Amino acid sequence: MSAPPSPSTPITKVLWWALLAAGAMAFAVFVFAACQRVFYPHELEWMEGALADHAARVAYGQPLYCEPTAEHVPFLYAPLLFWLGGLGIRLGLDGVLALRLLATAFSLASAMLIGHWVRRETGRIVPGLVASGLFLAGYGWLAWWFDLARNDSLFVFWSIAASYQLRHGGPRRWLWAGLLATIALLAKQSALLWLPAVGIGTLVTDWRTALRFGTTAAVAMASALGALHLSSDGWSTFYLFEMPRHHGIVGPHKLGFWTRDLAPMYPLLALGLAGFAVNVREVPRPALLLAAFGSGGLMCSWFSRMHVGGFENVMMYGFAAACVVGPIAATANARWLHTVGPALLLVQFGCLGWQAWRRPIATLLPPAAHRKAHDELRAFVAAQSGPVWLPGHGYLAAREGKGGGAHGQAIFDLLQLLPPGPGGFDLGALNRTASLTELSARARLALDRFRDSCYRSIRERRYSAIVLDRPGTQAFEALFALPLAGPDLRPNSGDEPYVRRPGDLVPSPRAIEPLVGKRLGAPYALQAR
Repeated sequence: MSAPPSPSTPITKVLWWALLAAGAMAFAVFVFAACQRVFYPHELEWMEGALADHAARVAYGQPLYCEPTAEHVPFLYAPLLFWLGGLGIRLGLDGVLALRLLATAFSLASAMLIGHWVRRETGRIVPGLVASGLFLAGYGWLAWWFDLARNDSLFVFWSIAASYQLRHGGPRRWLWAGLLATIALLAKQSALLWLPAVGIGTLVTDWRTALRFGTTAAVAMASALGALHLSSDGWSTFYLFEMPRHHGIVGPHKLGFWTRDLAPMYPLLALGLAGFAVNVREVPRPALLLAAFGSGGLMCSWFSRMHVGGFENVMMYGFAAACVVGPIAATANARWLHTVGPALLLVQFGCLGWQAWRRPIATLLPPAAHRKAHDELRAFVAAQSGPVWLPGHGYLAAREGKGGGAHGQAIFDLLQLLPPGPGGFDLGALNRTASLTELSARARLALDRFRDSCYRSIRERRYSAIVLDRPGTQAFEALFALPLAGPDLRPNSGDEPYVRRPGDLVPSPRAIEPLVGKRLGAPYALQAR
């Protein structure tokens, strides 16, 4: 869908030069911040360390998807990030560093691919450079998520790559797109929400390619998921597809996604709609495919945002798609868009810059107190005589050679299998899983194995200490009240396997809170008797 060159009026020249400057600034900010953050030794977001624990299991040949135990409850995430992170650990990298390097590299790769697609579509270099910069300008709005040890940037890159192949690939684009779609699925299951829309859009441009792509993707995905299923004795299917069905819906996000979450990118959406209205009359097939790609990304973000646990990171999907569609629209063959298009892009840069400016600097660059608090917690863990379980601080125990335990978020995900009750879940149902007839046999088995493993570990004092946080993982004591009470099942009777260590483990508990995501702090310890 190559657009004719825009008229070289003074105002359009000024606008595009301003956009280039804004894009260059966004790139510089991202590179500067990433260089400060990627090598930071402690967690910036509360699940980073736990994901590194998963990658370490891959590195050392332990199963990723298996029965849940006190030592390991798998996350509901596809395995690609853990496979690549495990390779980095085997090469000698620290686990968190390996995952952050991956996230940063794929964020930059996504920006480059977005720019390449726009350049290819418009036949002009400048809109492509602006599109790349625009994606990186979303770094602050999306809570500095681009360089965190998470799998979102991997998913975005492979999803865009599969879509680009369908639009601009060679004679066998259906084959490569199907394989890339499978890699996207292995990065995150959300590919099943985004890429089918792209396949439907391809039907309009080339139905034969669409059918071949759909067949290839279905066969490749089924083969990959089947191999995971067989190699994990069915546990991968349970974690990746059965458990997410039990996640609740956050009601306010149903409408709030469109009225609140998307508000900072309204200029880009307006530009995309305007470009579609112009292009669908002149080049309908490419316009419809791009519309399918963009709407698929938005719907993927919407469904992900509505589910419990959908933070700012899930907004990246729709935003990345809009960074392709919007700059292409700015070069559409309509005289009024020649000025309005780049002007809206400039407004979009301003909106994203304002969102980043509003965030406290402490959410971007960790203060010295954050490092000091983590060093103090690490010192406590290192001083213990045996393994330490930290549900709120993944990978910290592994770094100190103190084993490790299941992460609080993974435990929370598993507990969503339980029926509702006071405080969220009916924790008592964990001891009467036979009555949970609405659950599958696999779900009841998972709850039973997790309960038995945790009870046994606590009663046998497998851990020298269990480090908990207020608020959040304080629910740990309610969940495991029976084994923590001791053989007579009566609290404070003197036979408890663990006793609470007086005071907090760090002098400034608030300083240890993650910079973004779930807020935890005030760690304290249950010490083995």
